[in-house]
Amino acid sequence: MVLKANKHCLLEKPFACSYEDAKFLAGLAKERNLFCMEGMWTRFFPAVEKARSLAFGSSDGSEKGLIGEVVQVHSDFNFNASDSDDYPTSFLYNHGLGGGASMLVAPYPIAAATLFFNGIEPDSIKAVGQLDVATGVDLQGTALLNFPPTGDLSPALDSTTEESTPKLPGAGAATLSFGMLGESAEETLVLGTKGRIKICTPGHCPTKIIASIKAGGRGVSGGEYVFEYPVPEDTEEIIKAGGYFYPNSAGLSYEAAAVARCIASGKTEAPQYTINETLTNMKVVDAVRSQIGVKPIFS
Repeated sequence: MVLKANKHCLLEKPFACSYEDAKFLAGLAKERNLFCMEGMWTRFFPAVEKARSLAFGSSDGSEKGLIGEVVQVHSDFNFNASDSDDYPTSFLYNHGLGGGASMLVAPYPIAAATLFFNGIEPDSIKAVGQLDVATGVDLQGTALLNFPPTGDLSPALDSTTEESTPKLPGAGAATLSFGMLGESAEETLVLGTKGRIKICTPGHCPTKIIASIKAGGRGVSGGEYVFEYPVPEDTEEIIKAGGYFYPNSAGLSYEAAAVARCIASGKTEAPQYTINETLTNMKVVDAVRSQIGVKPIFS
């Protein structure tokens, strides 16, 4: 309705109830030359922007990739839904309204994986999880994604390190955990040939990352770097209203400001989270739901 009214659209997760629906929305936005983006606010946090530049180098060339070639990503997001929602009346458990862990929680770790594999589509997806028979939604799950090489299949040796580490360009794997039963540490770990980056808890709205550099020899540290980016302080109005319900909610301002800049400059999507990446991630959600046994919402 928003797009058909020729209005720009920032759409909360999940972007749609299926990949086909997401593709329709993306096509409608493109047809009308409108800004349209899934609200993956995580991508706009300064800590996540810094992690991206540490992994791949900054866009202006002032920083080089710090951890070598990315080989693995591990990301988890699990919480106990009973802290805020009643079973089975909450929309979290409403299959027809897009409830379930794969719809409401999985998009975060999936987006963490595709962030550090440059938005490419995984060539293999394996998922297991628990399905609530009474409501038809999944309560928790684990997914393994394999990402294919993006270039020559001959492994390249890294000439900038003493170790002759073979690495197919762009290839790697991600292990993801999501659920609504118990509270996990909620961290994202990016493993590279020269080190690793930890996006600290809460990983979906982080204020701190730790980069650990590898020296020559197994288990030898080449140093550790900590970067902290506190969220904006609460205004008097926010404090008087009782504050936020969820952690680091002030960080939504990063996404709001970025979207405003994009629209003001005539852009129809944000580089931090493109429509193509949303479509890729919706394909992953569809595959995960199918393998866990969740029935399609519209069938």
